[in-house]
Amino acid sequence: MRKSICLKVKTIRYGGDSVGRDIRVEIKVFNKSFRIDKRIKIGEIKDINQEIERIETDKKLLESDISITVIEKDLLFSDTGNTKGNIKIDTASTKSQSFMFEVEIKESRPFLSKLFWGRRSAVFEIELEAQSGEIERFTPDIENGDGWIVTKNNKGESISLPAYVKVVPKYIKGGREYFVPLEGTHRDELLSVPQQDSNSSYLISGVQHAPMVKVTYSISKKIFVLNGKQYKATDDPDAPWKKGVYNIGIPDFPHGRNDRYAEAIRQKIWFPINFESARYLHVGAHSLGCMTIIETTRWMEIYNSLIKARKGDLKNVGVVEVID
Repeated sequence: MRKSICLKVKTIRYGGDSVGRDIRVEIKVFNKSFRIDKRIKIGEIKDINQEIERIETDKKLLESDISITVIEKDLLFSDTGNTKGNIKIDTASTKSQSFMFEVEIKESRPFLSKLFWGRRSAVFEIELEAQSGEIERFTPDIENGDGWIVTKNNKGESISLPAYVKVVPKYIKGGREYFVPLEGTHRDELLSVPQQDSNSSYLISGVQHAPMVKVTYSISKKIFVLNGKQYKATDDPDAPWKKGVYNIGIPDFPHGRNDRYAEAIRQKIWFPINFESARYLHVGAHSLGCMTIIETTRWMEIYNSLIKARKGDLKNVGVVEVID
């Protein structure tokens, strides 16, 4: 089974003598180069947690030579140290794997400085961390589509998923690719989609989910505010909203039709507002209890801001605060 390996710089420790505070770390591994610029004091351990590389592999052992250079940046006398080594990552291990490297920098100063203070030496400990996990893919936002990708469950029933749902590929059988969503309404279900004509996957990679969105809705003004922009909206006076904070969910299933508001494009994408309430945020001209955006030409602005956002609970994209 193919695995996804994430290699990152975890910490930098500054020991020995002080040679300065402005440090650059350059790392070459897996034929890639990575650079970190940090301000760090003698005796300090700096948490970095920055990803260097993410590799998909079916090898049981992933190995690479590595070169690490540490530079103390100085306008006049930049001092440099370097070390070389090797890392071996057990891709079958589910535990994080640490690799420690030590880089010594010997201060180079004018002759008189060496005479009075000697030649100082700093030691930098660079900790790398590798984590093996299942490969992550995402559902696509198909061009000229309605925002939904149709899958089938193990009963042969059609299940629609919105764009950018994180999934784990499982296997390919009978021209169909099987996977398990990690979030949303159908989390942990085994679903499948047909492969494309070229036998390639419909699923995509390289998607970066955004932080949760925080929006407001004014009951009295009928204004929805997102990212500082105001949108005209409406609701149902017979089912008024109460002031408070509500979750905005990952879209659950297609709603409405495609022929009402052609300019809205993703008009069949409705975002649940507190799943148990059966209320939604959507585009349209009328409301039967939902929070309805009536500026149909601007719906895609809202869609694009919400569809990749995540609250971190595997269910929601953010929150809406209902105010007077």
